[in-house]
This record gives sequence, C-alpha cells and structure tokens, in this order.
Amino acid sequence: MLKRTKIFILMMMIGYGSVLSAETATHKYEIEKGIVHYDIKGGGALTKETNLTLKGTAKLRFRDWGLTQLAEEKGTVLTTGALQSKQMIKSFEKQTKESLFTVDYKNETIHERKNSISHSLKERETHGLEKTGEEIVAGLPCDIWEGQGIKKCIYNGLPLKLESEVLGIYYRKVATDVEFDINVTKAQCTMPDYPLEDFALFTSTIKTKNKSKAECFTDVLVDVAHSVEQKVADNNNRLGINEKEKTQFLNKIGQKIYEHQKALLPEFLKSMKKTRECLQTVETPSDANICLKRFNQMKKTLGREDDDLIILWDDKRKSTLLEKLEDELIYLQARMSCVNRSKNITDLSSCMK
Repeated sequence: MLKRTKIFILMMMIGYGSVLSAETATHKYEIEKGIVHYDIKGGGALTKETNLTLKGTAKLRFRDWGLTQLAEEKGTVLTTGALQSKQMIKSFEKQTKESLFTVDYKNETIHERKNSISHSLKERETHGLEKTGEEIVAGLPCDIWEGQGIKKCIYNGLPLKLESEVLGIYYRKVATDVEFDINVTKAQCTMPDYPLEDFALFTSTIKTKNKSKAECFTDVLVDVAHSVEQKVADNNNRLGINEKEKTQFLNKIGQKIYEHQKALLPEFLKSMKKTRECLQTVETPSDANICLKRFNQMKKTLGREDDDLIILWDDKRKSTLLEKLEDELIYLQARMSCVNRSKNITDLSSCMK
C-alpha cells in the first residue's frame, strides 16, 4: 500500500512538473510585466527617381509574462523626388492567450481571430537567425541574433532592437526607455471603441497573420527580407539577385505607397482644376483662400508645405497664382495617361520624373 502511495505521489509530482513546464514554455517573455518605448527610423532609394523616409515611435505594454500585450506604432512615411507624398501610419494590436485583435483605423473596426500561434515558444522570435554576440540597448544587455538582412537584439525574450536592410531600404526600431515590474492595468490594455468583426473562420497561420497586417510597412519590409534570405539560401549563400528581381522586391515594399499615389494623383488634378475655376471668379483675399483650402490640404498630403496663403489679392497676384497653377496642371495632365497605365511604384515613379 505504501509503495503504491509513493508511486501515486511521484506520478502527481511528475504531472505537476509537466504543467509548470508547459506554463513556462508558453511564456513569451521572462519578465512578468512592463512598458517599452521605441524610436523608429528607415528609408532609402525606392526607385531611381523616388526616395523613402520613415520616422515614428512605438510602445509595447505587456503583463502576464507577455501572454497579454498591446503594441502601438505611429509615424510618417515620406516620399520625395518624382513621387511626393506624406502618409501618416499607425497600427494597434492586442494579443491575449486566446485572441488576436487588430485595429483597422481606415474602416474603424477591430478584427478578432483565434490566437493559437502568437504565444508559442519564444524560440520563434529567433527562428532561422544565428546568435552573434551581445549589445547594450536602453541600458540592458541583449543577445544579438542575425540573418540575411535582419538583426535583432533580445533581452529575456523581449525584443529591444529590430534592424532590417533589404536592397538599400532600411528599418530600425530601437528601445529608448524600458520599465519593468510596473502595474500595467487592464484599462491600459483597452482597444479603441470600434465595432468588433470576428475573423475566427480564418486559420491561425503565419500566412493569415501577415495578411491581416499587410498595411504595415514594417511587416512588408521584414517579409521581403525573409524572401531575400531564402533566395540567398537557394543560391549557395550568394545574393545572386538580378535587376529584374530587385525591382520586383522593391515594388513589393512600395506597393501601399503606389496604391495611395495612384488614387491621390487624379484627385489632385481635379482639385487643381476646381481651384483654377474658383480663383478666376473671386475678388477678395478671403474668398481666394477659401478656393485654395482643399488644394493646400492635398499638397500637404503630397508632402508639400508651400501653402498659397493670400494676403494681398489684386490683378497681378491673381495672374501670378493662376499661371503657377496652370503650369502644375499642364505638367500633371500630361502624365495622367502614364499614371493610369502604371502597374507598380517603379512605373509610377518613371511617369512622374
């Protein structure tokens, strides 16, 4: 009897240990709770005629060893050269043990789906990467993990730095301030007050996870980096990317910018025509500024800050402004056929040079 009791207790201890091991394995971080603030920078030559600049900030709040976390990013994507635009970008994602919530700001909705992969073993964070050393980031020692075009610095499972450079386009997200063991309350992990859409019908795979975040420039760049890495692996550790393949990768990186520009340019042309018609009829500075309001707003969207604020409105000023507007209108009008035919950012950039 005593022997059987000992065996039972031993089995219970083994079982309890397995549960503890399983719980530990599901921990995303080796830190219970905290907040990390990041700076984001990036950019490079997107095409021969167009350059890209990315600036922003990010914040990661987590508790329950990372089983509950909220990640926010916001910033601007600026293109200069042949294509000029200034886009505000932001993302907001909350993960729990059961679900993944992604905010769709454009449609003011929240997508929810079952979260069976986001909190798997933390080794996924370094999958395919090689540990190459240590570094101090935000005052903390972190392990450096590197792969083709990707570098991460991780402290107890927590990423403090992400660097990606692909075909001349770089992205850096670096922790600037880290606070651990602070009280991250449920209220601090709340989502915007948008209606919820259930995406439970989608299977929880890396493919669908990336699809849900396709608008995020960061994920597109990292995805391209992985594609380049695979290309290198298939080519005996040599880059071996020809100009056609390079252009295809860069077009993928710039796809969202291309879509934004292709929709914006025809609207900008319409705005110029309406502004020209309006200015031809007004007689006072205040009325002239009303005519220019929408036009100036669209110029800011294109990354231009040269507002045409009217203080003095006479025949000379009117004539000068209309001539300037007419020149811009003719320039853009002449390129619209090419813009409409364009299939990617390389085509569009060439149209606008």
